[in-house]
Amino acid sequence: MNKAVLIANPVSGNGKAKKAAEVSASILKEKQFEVSIEYTEYAGHATLLSKKFSNEFDIIIAVGGDGTVNEVATGLVDSQSILGIIPTGSGNGLARHLKIPMNTVKAAECIAQKKLIPLDAPTINGKYFFCTAGVGFDAHISHVFAKMDGRGLKNYIKAILKEYGSYISAHYQLHLDGKDAGKKQAFVMTVGNAAQYGNEAFIAPSAKVGDQQLEITMLPAPNLLRGLSWGIRLFLKSIDKDASVSTFSGKNIIINSTEKSVNGHRDGEPDTWEYPLVFNVKEQIKVIGNSDN
Repeated sequence: MNKAVLIANPVSGNGKAKKAAEVSASILKEKQFEVSIEYTEYAGHATLLSKKFSNEFDIIIAVGGDGTVNEVATGLVDSQSILGIIPTGSGNGLARHLKIPMNTVKAAECIAQKKLIPLDAPTINGKYFFCTAGVGFDAHISHVFAKMDGRGLKNYIKAILKEYGSYISAHYQLHLDGKDAGKKQAFVMTVGNAAQYGNEAFIAPSAKVGDQQLEITMLPAPNLLRGLSWGIRLFLKSIDKDASVSTFSGKNIIINSTEKSVNGHRDGEPDTWEYPLVFNVKEQIKVIGNSDN
């Protein structure tokens, strides 16, 4: 019998994650799984729980959005346990990349099928991310969005429209796999392990989560027409085909600046880092999904 534990934030989405955990547990029990549910009590608790339970359970299931998935997956690095995902967040970037259904019942059935996919575990200044991380306008929006009442795509778009005209592009020095890639002025500098931010907005369409490579998408200072074009291309999976957009690939990436620190984003959550920003990909875990990576 497979042993699985679901880790959920009981207050997330006004109880949505708690309900999803209960429904998923019921379905997995019908599939002859031995199932437990554990609820988080504070930020970072999911990592401690997943690390603890990795010695007891075959599958550790994150019930929530990309932030919860990040915490649970972080606790599984250097373990043999498998990551499962029941997506209940506002973006669900990694789950969507892995073609995990957004419907809770179907997501639980996906876990029961146990299609294992290698998932890279990159770091930014020693902190793990599994979907996207970066600096620039999208990072600024993640900090603004975190302070807004309510989640969801509608509020995210509202934040973009409000902040777009006043945000100033920054200058960066880029190194890829030990080679100087030059100075760049960028509105957005996003490093993708997975292909999308979430909500089917593809910022790094060529990214594969298990190839031990990171994909950088750099957007220059925009004008109105260029910004509209980017918005459309994000949802058409063709942002990398825009002539104004630069893309790079590497396993070890360093982004530097004359500034001391910067607001960033990591798996959809706001973060603040000291320069230089060092991105590495060395480790992997296993995740259950429906994609071919």
